Formats: sequence, C-alpha cells, structure tokens
Amino acid sequence: MSTVKHSGNGALILIVDDNPVNLDVLSRRLERDGYRVEARDNALSLEAAVEILKPDAVLLDWMMPQRNGYDALIGLRELFDSNHLPVIMVTARDESDAVSSAINAGANDFVTKPIDFKVLNSRLSGVLARRAHVLNQDSHAAELERLVALRTASLQEANAMLAEEMHERSIAEARSQRLARTDTLTGLPNRFHFLETLKSWCNGESHSSFYLIHVDIDRFRTINSVHGPDAGDMVLKEVGKRLSELISADEMVARTAADEFSILTPSVANAEEAMLLAEAVLQTLEAPIRIFDRKIGLSVSIGVAPSGALPCNDKALLLSCDAAVCAGQAEGGDRIAMFDEDLAAKISENVIIKAELEAGIPRGEIVPYFQPTVSFITGQVEGAEVLARWMHPTRGLVSPAVFIPAAEETGLVDDLFWAMLPVACEQALRSSQTATLAVNLSPSQVLDQSFPQKVLGVLTSVGFPPRRLEIEMTETALFADINATKTALASLRNQGVGVALDDFGVGFSSLSLLRELPISKVKIDRSFVAEILHDESAAKLVKSIITLCKTIDLKVTAEGIEEEAVAVLLAEWGCDYGQGYWLGRPVPEFVLVSPWNAQLTRKVA
Repeated sequence: MSTVKHSGNGALILIVDDNPVNLDVLSRRLERDGYRVEARDNALSLEAAVEILKPDAVLLDWMMPQRNGYDALIGLRELFDSNHLPVIMVTARDESDAVSSAINAGANDFVTKPIDFKVLNSRLSGVLARRAHVLNQDSHAAELERLVALRTASLQEANAMLAEEMHERSIAEARSQRLARTDTLTGLPNRFHFLETLKSWCNGESHSSFYLIHVDIDRFRTINSVHGPDAGDMVLKEVGKRLSELISADEMVARTAADEFSILTPSVANAEEAMLLAEAVLQTLEAPIRIFDRKIGLSVSIGVAPSGALPCNDKALLLSCDAAVCAGQAEGGDRIAMFDEDLAAKISENVIIKAELEAGIPRGEIVPYFQPTVSFITGQVEGAEVLARWMHPTRGLVSPAVFIPAAEETGLVDDLFWAMLPVACEQALRSSQTATLAVNLSPSQVLDQSFPQKVLGVLTSVGFPPRRLEIEMTETALFADINATKTALASLRNQGVGVALDDFGVGFSSLSLLRELPISKVKIDRSFVAEILHDESAAKLVKSIITLCKTIDLKVTAEGIEEEAVAVLLAEWGCDYGQGYWLGRPVPEFVLVSPWNAQLTRKVA
C-alpha cells in the first residue's frame, strides 16, 4: 500500500483511491480547505492503516482492484463503528445499487464522481460534526467514570477508617444522610428531603400555617435541545442560586423535579404576601442567564397553594399546587396562579368538559380546521394540516387548549380522529383536486394493528386518494413500539399515504429513524424555527436539518413561521415547505392562497 502524505492543520482525512490523479486532486483540494490528508492507492490492510493513523474520517472509493470499497468498508465496520470513524463512499453517478449497499454496510454518507467539492465539504463537515459530538459524549462518560471511581475509592477508604474508629463512622454516616437529601447539581435539598419536610409541616410539627410555591421552568427541554445539556445544567444551578438568595432562613427551597423548584414559606401571613413572594421569584428569574458567550432568557410558571388549617393533607396540597402551575401554563406560562376557590371550580369544570366531550363527539360537534402548508418554490398552498375544533352547542367554539388535554386524559383522542377524518377529506375534495391533507396520530392509534385498514377504509368510503393523505407522528410516539410502528407505517406507505416525522429536533432526533422508518418528510419543530433570526445555534441546527434531509431525499417543512423574514431565510436555505401564522392561520375553510406567492412576485419584479 503506497502512501502520499500532505500536511495541514484541520481534521485528518484518509483518502483511499487507486487512481493517482484522483488521489492528488482530492489531497490538494482538501489540504487547501484546511484538512490534513493521508492518501492510499489501495485498500489492502486498510484496517491496520486506520489503527495507526487514527484519521477523523475516511474517503473510500467504491471500485478498486485487489480489494474493493465494499469489502474494505465491511472490514472497517468490524473494528470501528460509524460514530467514531465516519466513512464517506465515492461512487459513480450510475451506481445507485452501490450507494444502497454502502449505506446498509455502515457508510455514513456518499459522494458521486465527478466530485462536487462543495457537496464533499458539506458532507465532511456533517460527519465530522457528528463525530465531534460523539467524542465529546465519550469524554463526558469517561470523566463520569473517573469521578465515580474516585468516589468509590473515597468511600472504600472511609469504610476502612470507620472500621477502626467509631467516631469517624458517625461522621461518615451523617455525611451520607446529608448527601441522600441533597440535589447534587444545585446543592439544594432534593425531592426526598422536601417531601419529608412538607409532611412534618403538614402535621403541625413546626408552624401553624404556611404556603407552598412551585416554580416550573417553561420549555426547559428546548433550552437543552438548542444550547446543550451542559448549558441546561448551568441554568438550573443559577436558578437554584437565585432562589436561595431570595428566601429567608426559616423558609426552604428545594429542587423537586428535573426543571422544577419548590418553596415552603411560613413567613407570609396571607395570600397577598404569598403572591408578593411569588412576584419576587418571577422578577429574580427574569434577568437573562449568561452561559458561555450567550444570554438565555427564562420564563417560569409559578403555582401557589395555602396549607390552610393544620394538620393538612400533604398529598392534597401537592396536587393543589400542581393544579395552579398547570393553570398558569395553560395560559401560556410566565405567570403566577394561586390555588383558590376559582381554580377548584375550574377543576370541577374540567370534569364536566370531559363528560360533554364524550357525548359531543358522536353528535358531530368536532369539526376540522385547516392550516395551510405553503411551497417555498411555487408559492402555492400545497396542502393543509387538519386541526380539531369543538363547536359546542351552548359554549360555542371551545379552545383546543381546553378539550385536547381532556381528550387525552379520558382516552378520547382516537374517537376525535375517526370523527374528524372523513369530514376533513370530504371538504378537501370539494376545495382542491391536488392539495394534500396532513393528520396527526397518537401512539395508541399506531399500536392498533387494524389502524392502516381503518384509514384506507375511510379514504375509500369518501373517495379520497391515499396519495393526498399524510400521516404525522412525533418521535416520542414512534418509540412507543418501534416494530409495530414500522409495520403500520409501511402498510400505509405501500398504499401511497405519506409519512411525516413531526416536531423533529425536540425528541430523540435519531438519524436511525430517518433510515429505518418509511418517512417521506420531516417537520422542524417551531421552537427552533422561531429562534433562527436571534440565536445562531438554532439557525445552524435548522440549516443542518435541511441539508441532511436534502442529502437523503426527504422533504422538509418548517413549523411556526410567524414573520416574513423567517420565511425568506428558510427559503434561501432550501426548505421545501412552510407553515405558521404568517403563512396562514387555522380556519374552517380550505384556503388556497398564500402571502408567499406575493413575496415571490416581488422577487421577480
């Protein structure tokens, strides 16, 4: 195996190609782009070369004498996984079977000859970024193992000392108790300690009355997704620090859930003072938190509940405070809600809503609304997402924020779906001959083995072409039973029904889903799209998702487009479709016009 060495400062790329001209051109071009390059003119003993050179990525030609790229790829994958050693295959344009074989054998990506160096650079950047992320995770895991090992060694040493001196043993036991009652990330009391204290207070062992305050960070999962888990941990530490500085010595603040903090305060005399304390909490958390080189803004939902006369029921008090938090979140978050008679009445009202919904579905009270999906290429409305609305005979139009949670809690989501699907299909048929219809599925529906047949039965009865229907599922729903999901979705795809992966980026975001499931489209979650004008990380993430989907021939829809500038930027990045209030709000009619068409006209003019 002959070697051609080049020097550079960037990632090390190992090129394997039997054509010396290709080797030289590729080496020089990549070196000019900042990469370090090692070149080989054959794949013999490639595994040993990789072991010695430890490249960051391998560019492997498909057709070579002595040992072809496929056999070499198989050999590499027996020793190195695709996360730690990315391999990009180089094939001829007409070698579609080779591309398929390479992907199935573990190739991370491919480029075709003659090589478009912009495409090659883009795909190298993608696989190298993924590898860097994996190596970073490995580093965290190694550090954690090191810390665990150090902790284990410390405990072993402590045990040895405890065996010799009882005094040392009592000190270690007290420390262990403290650790068991402390949140390791924030240093605050943990949920166990908090519940222990709450029970004591409810039994009247410390105070005559008190207030419970829950602080829930709104959309914390988005912070983790956009900024990374390390930034999320730093946010939690800062929140804990600010709350600790706010409360007095006779009060208690604890971290009681992943993104939730709880305060016990006997220092307030009435509901007005409790609300003032909650306002102070809201204000102290309003200031942006600086993490690395960026500022992260928070919104929180705060619930307040009085203990009432003691003794009280600690479990009931927790439920009351949780209900207050949920009430604030239902109104959009970033607010305070006190559990009082009005909220108790709302809970009773929720029980009534559930009963009326169950009776209203068979009476045809659930109607479809349509939110248009617009093509950034043509400016035309290509289809619409179907959204359920409840036309109550006496209440009027009931908000989805009211009845969808009620449907989920009572298991009526499936009934809603089957009541609305035929009506939506009939209206779409009357409105357009081509526009598609997108419907959302719940995990329970896809786990129903007869679900594909039921869907096709509805389409047949209405006369709606399967190719005009699109099924949308979230990543979380897909993982309810991945094998059952594959079977159901494959059955629908075989009949022409499209399948879209909804809210992409906020769940598992597994690339294996894009390979293994019969998916035709990806919908980027609105939480990322809304930030692309203001947050560089969100912009890079959205742009990368679009590029990735283009590479593997998936269509992309961006959700939550609230302004024209966002739509323009997404179109420039190559996004196929857009959806959001700027492009069209949900309405009872199937609207076929869009402001994006006018935007295109202005461009041409």
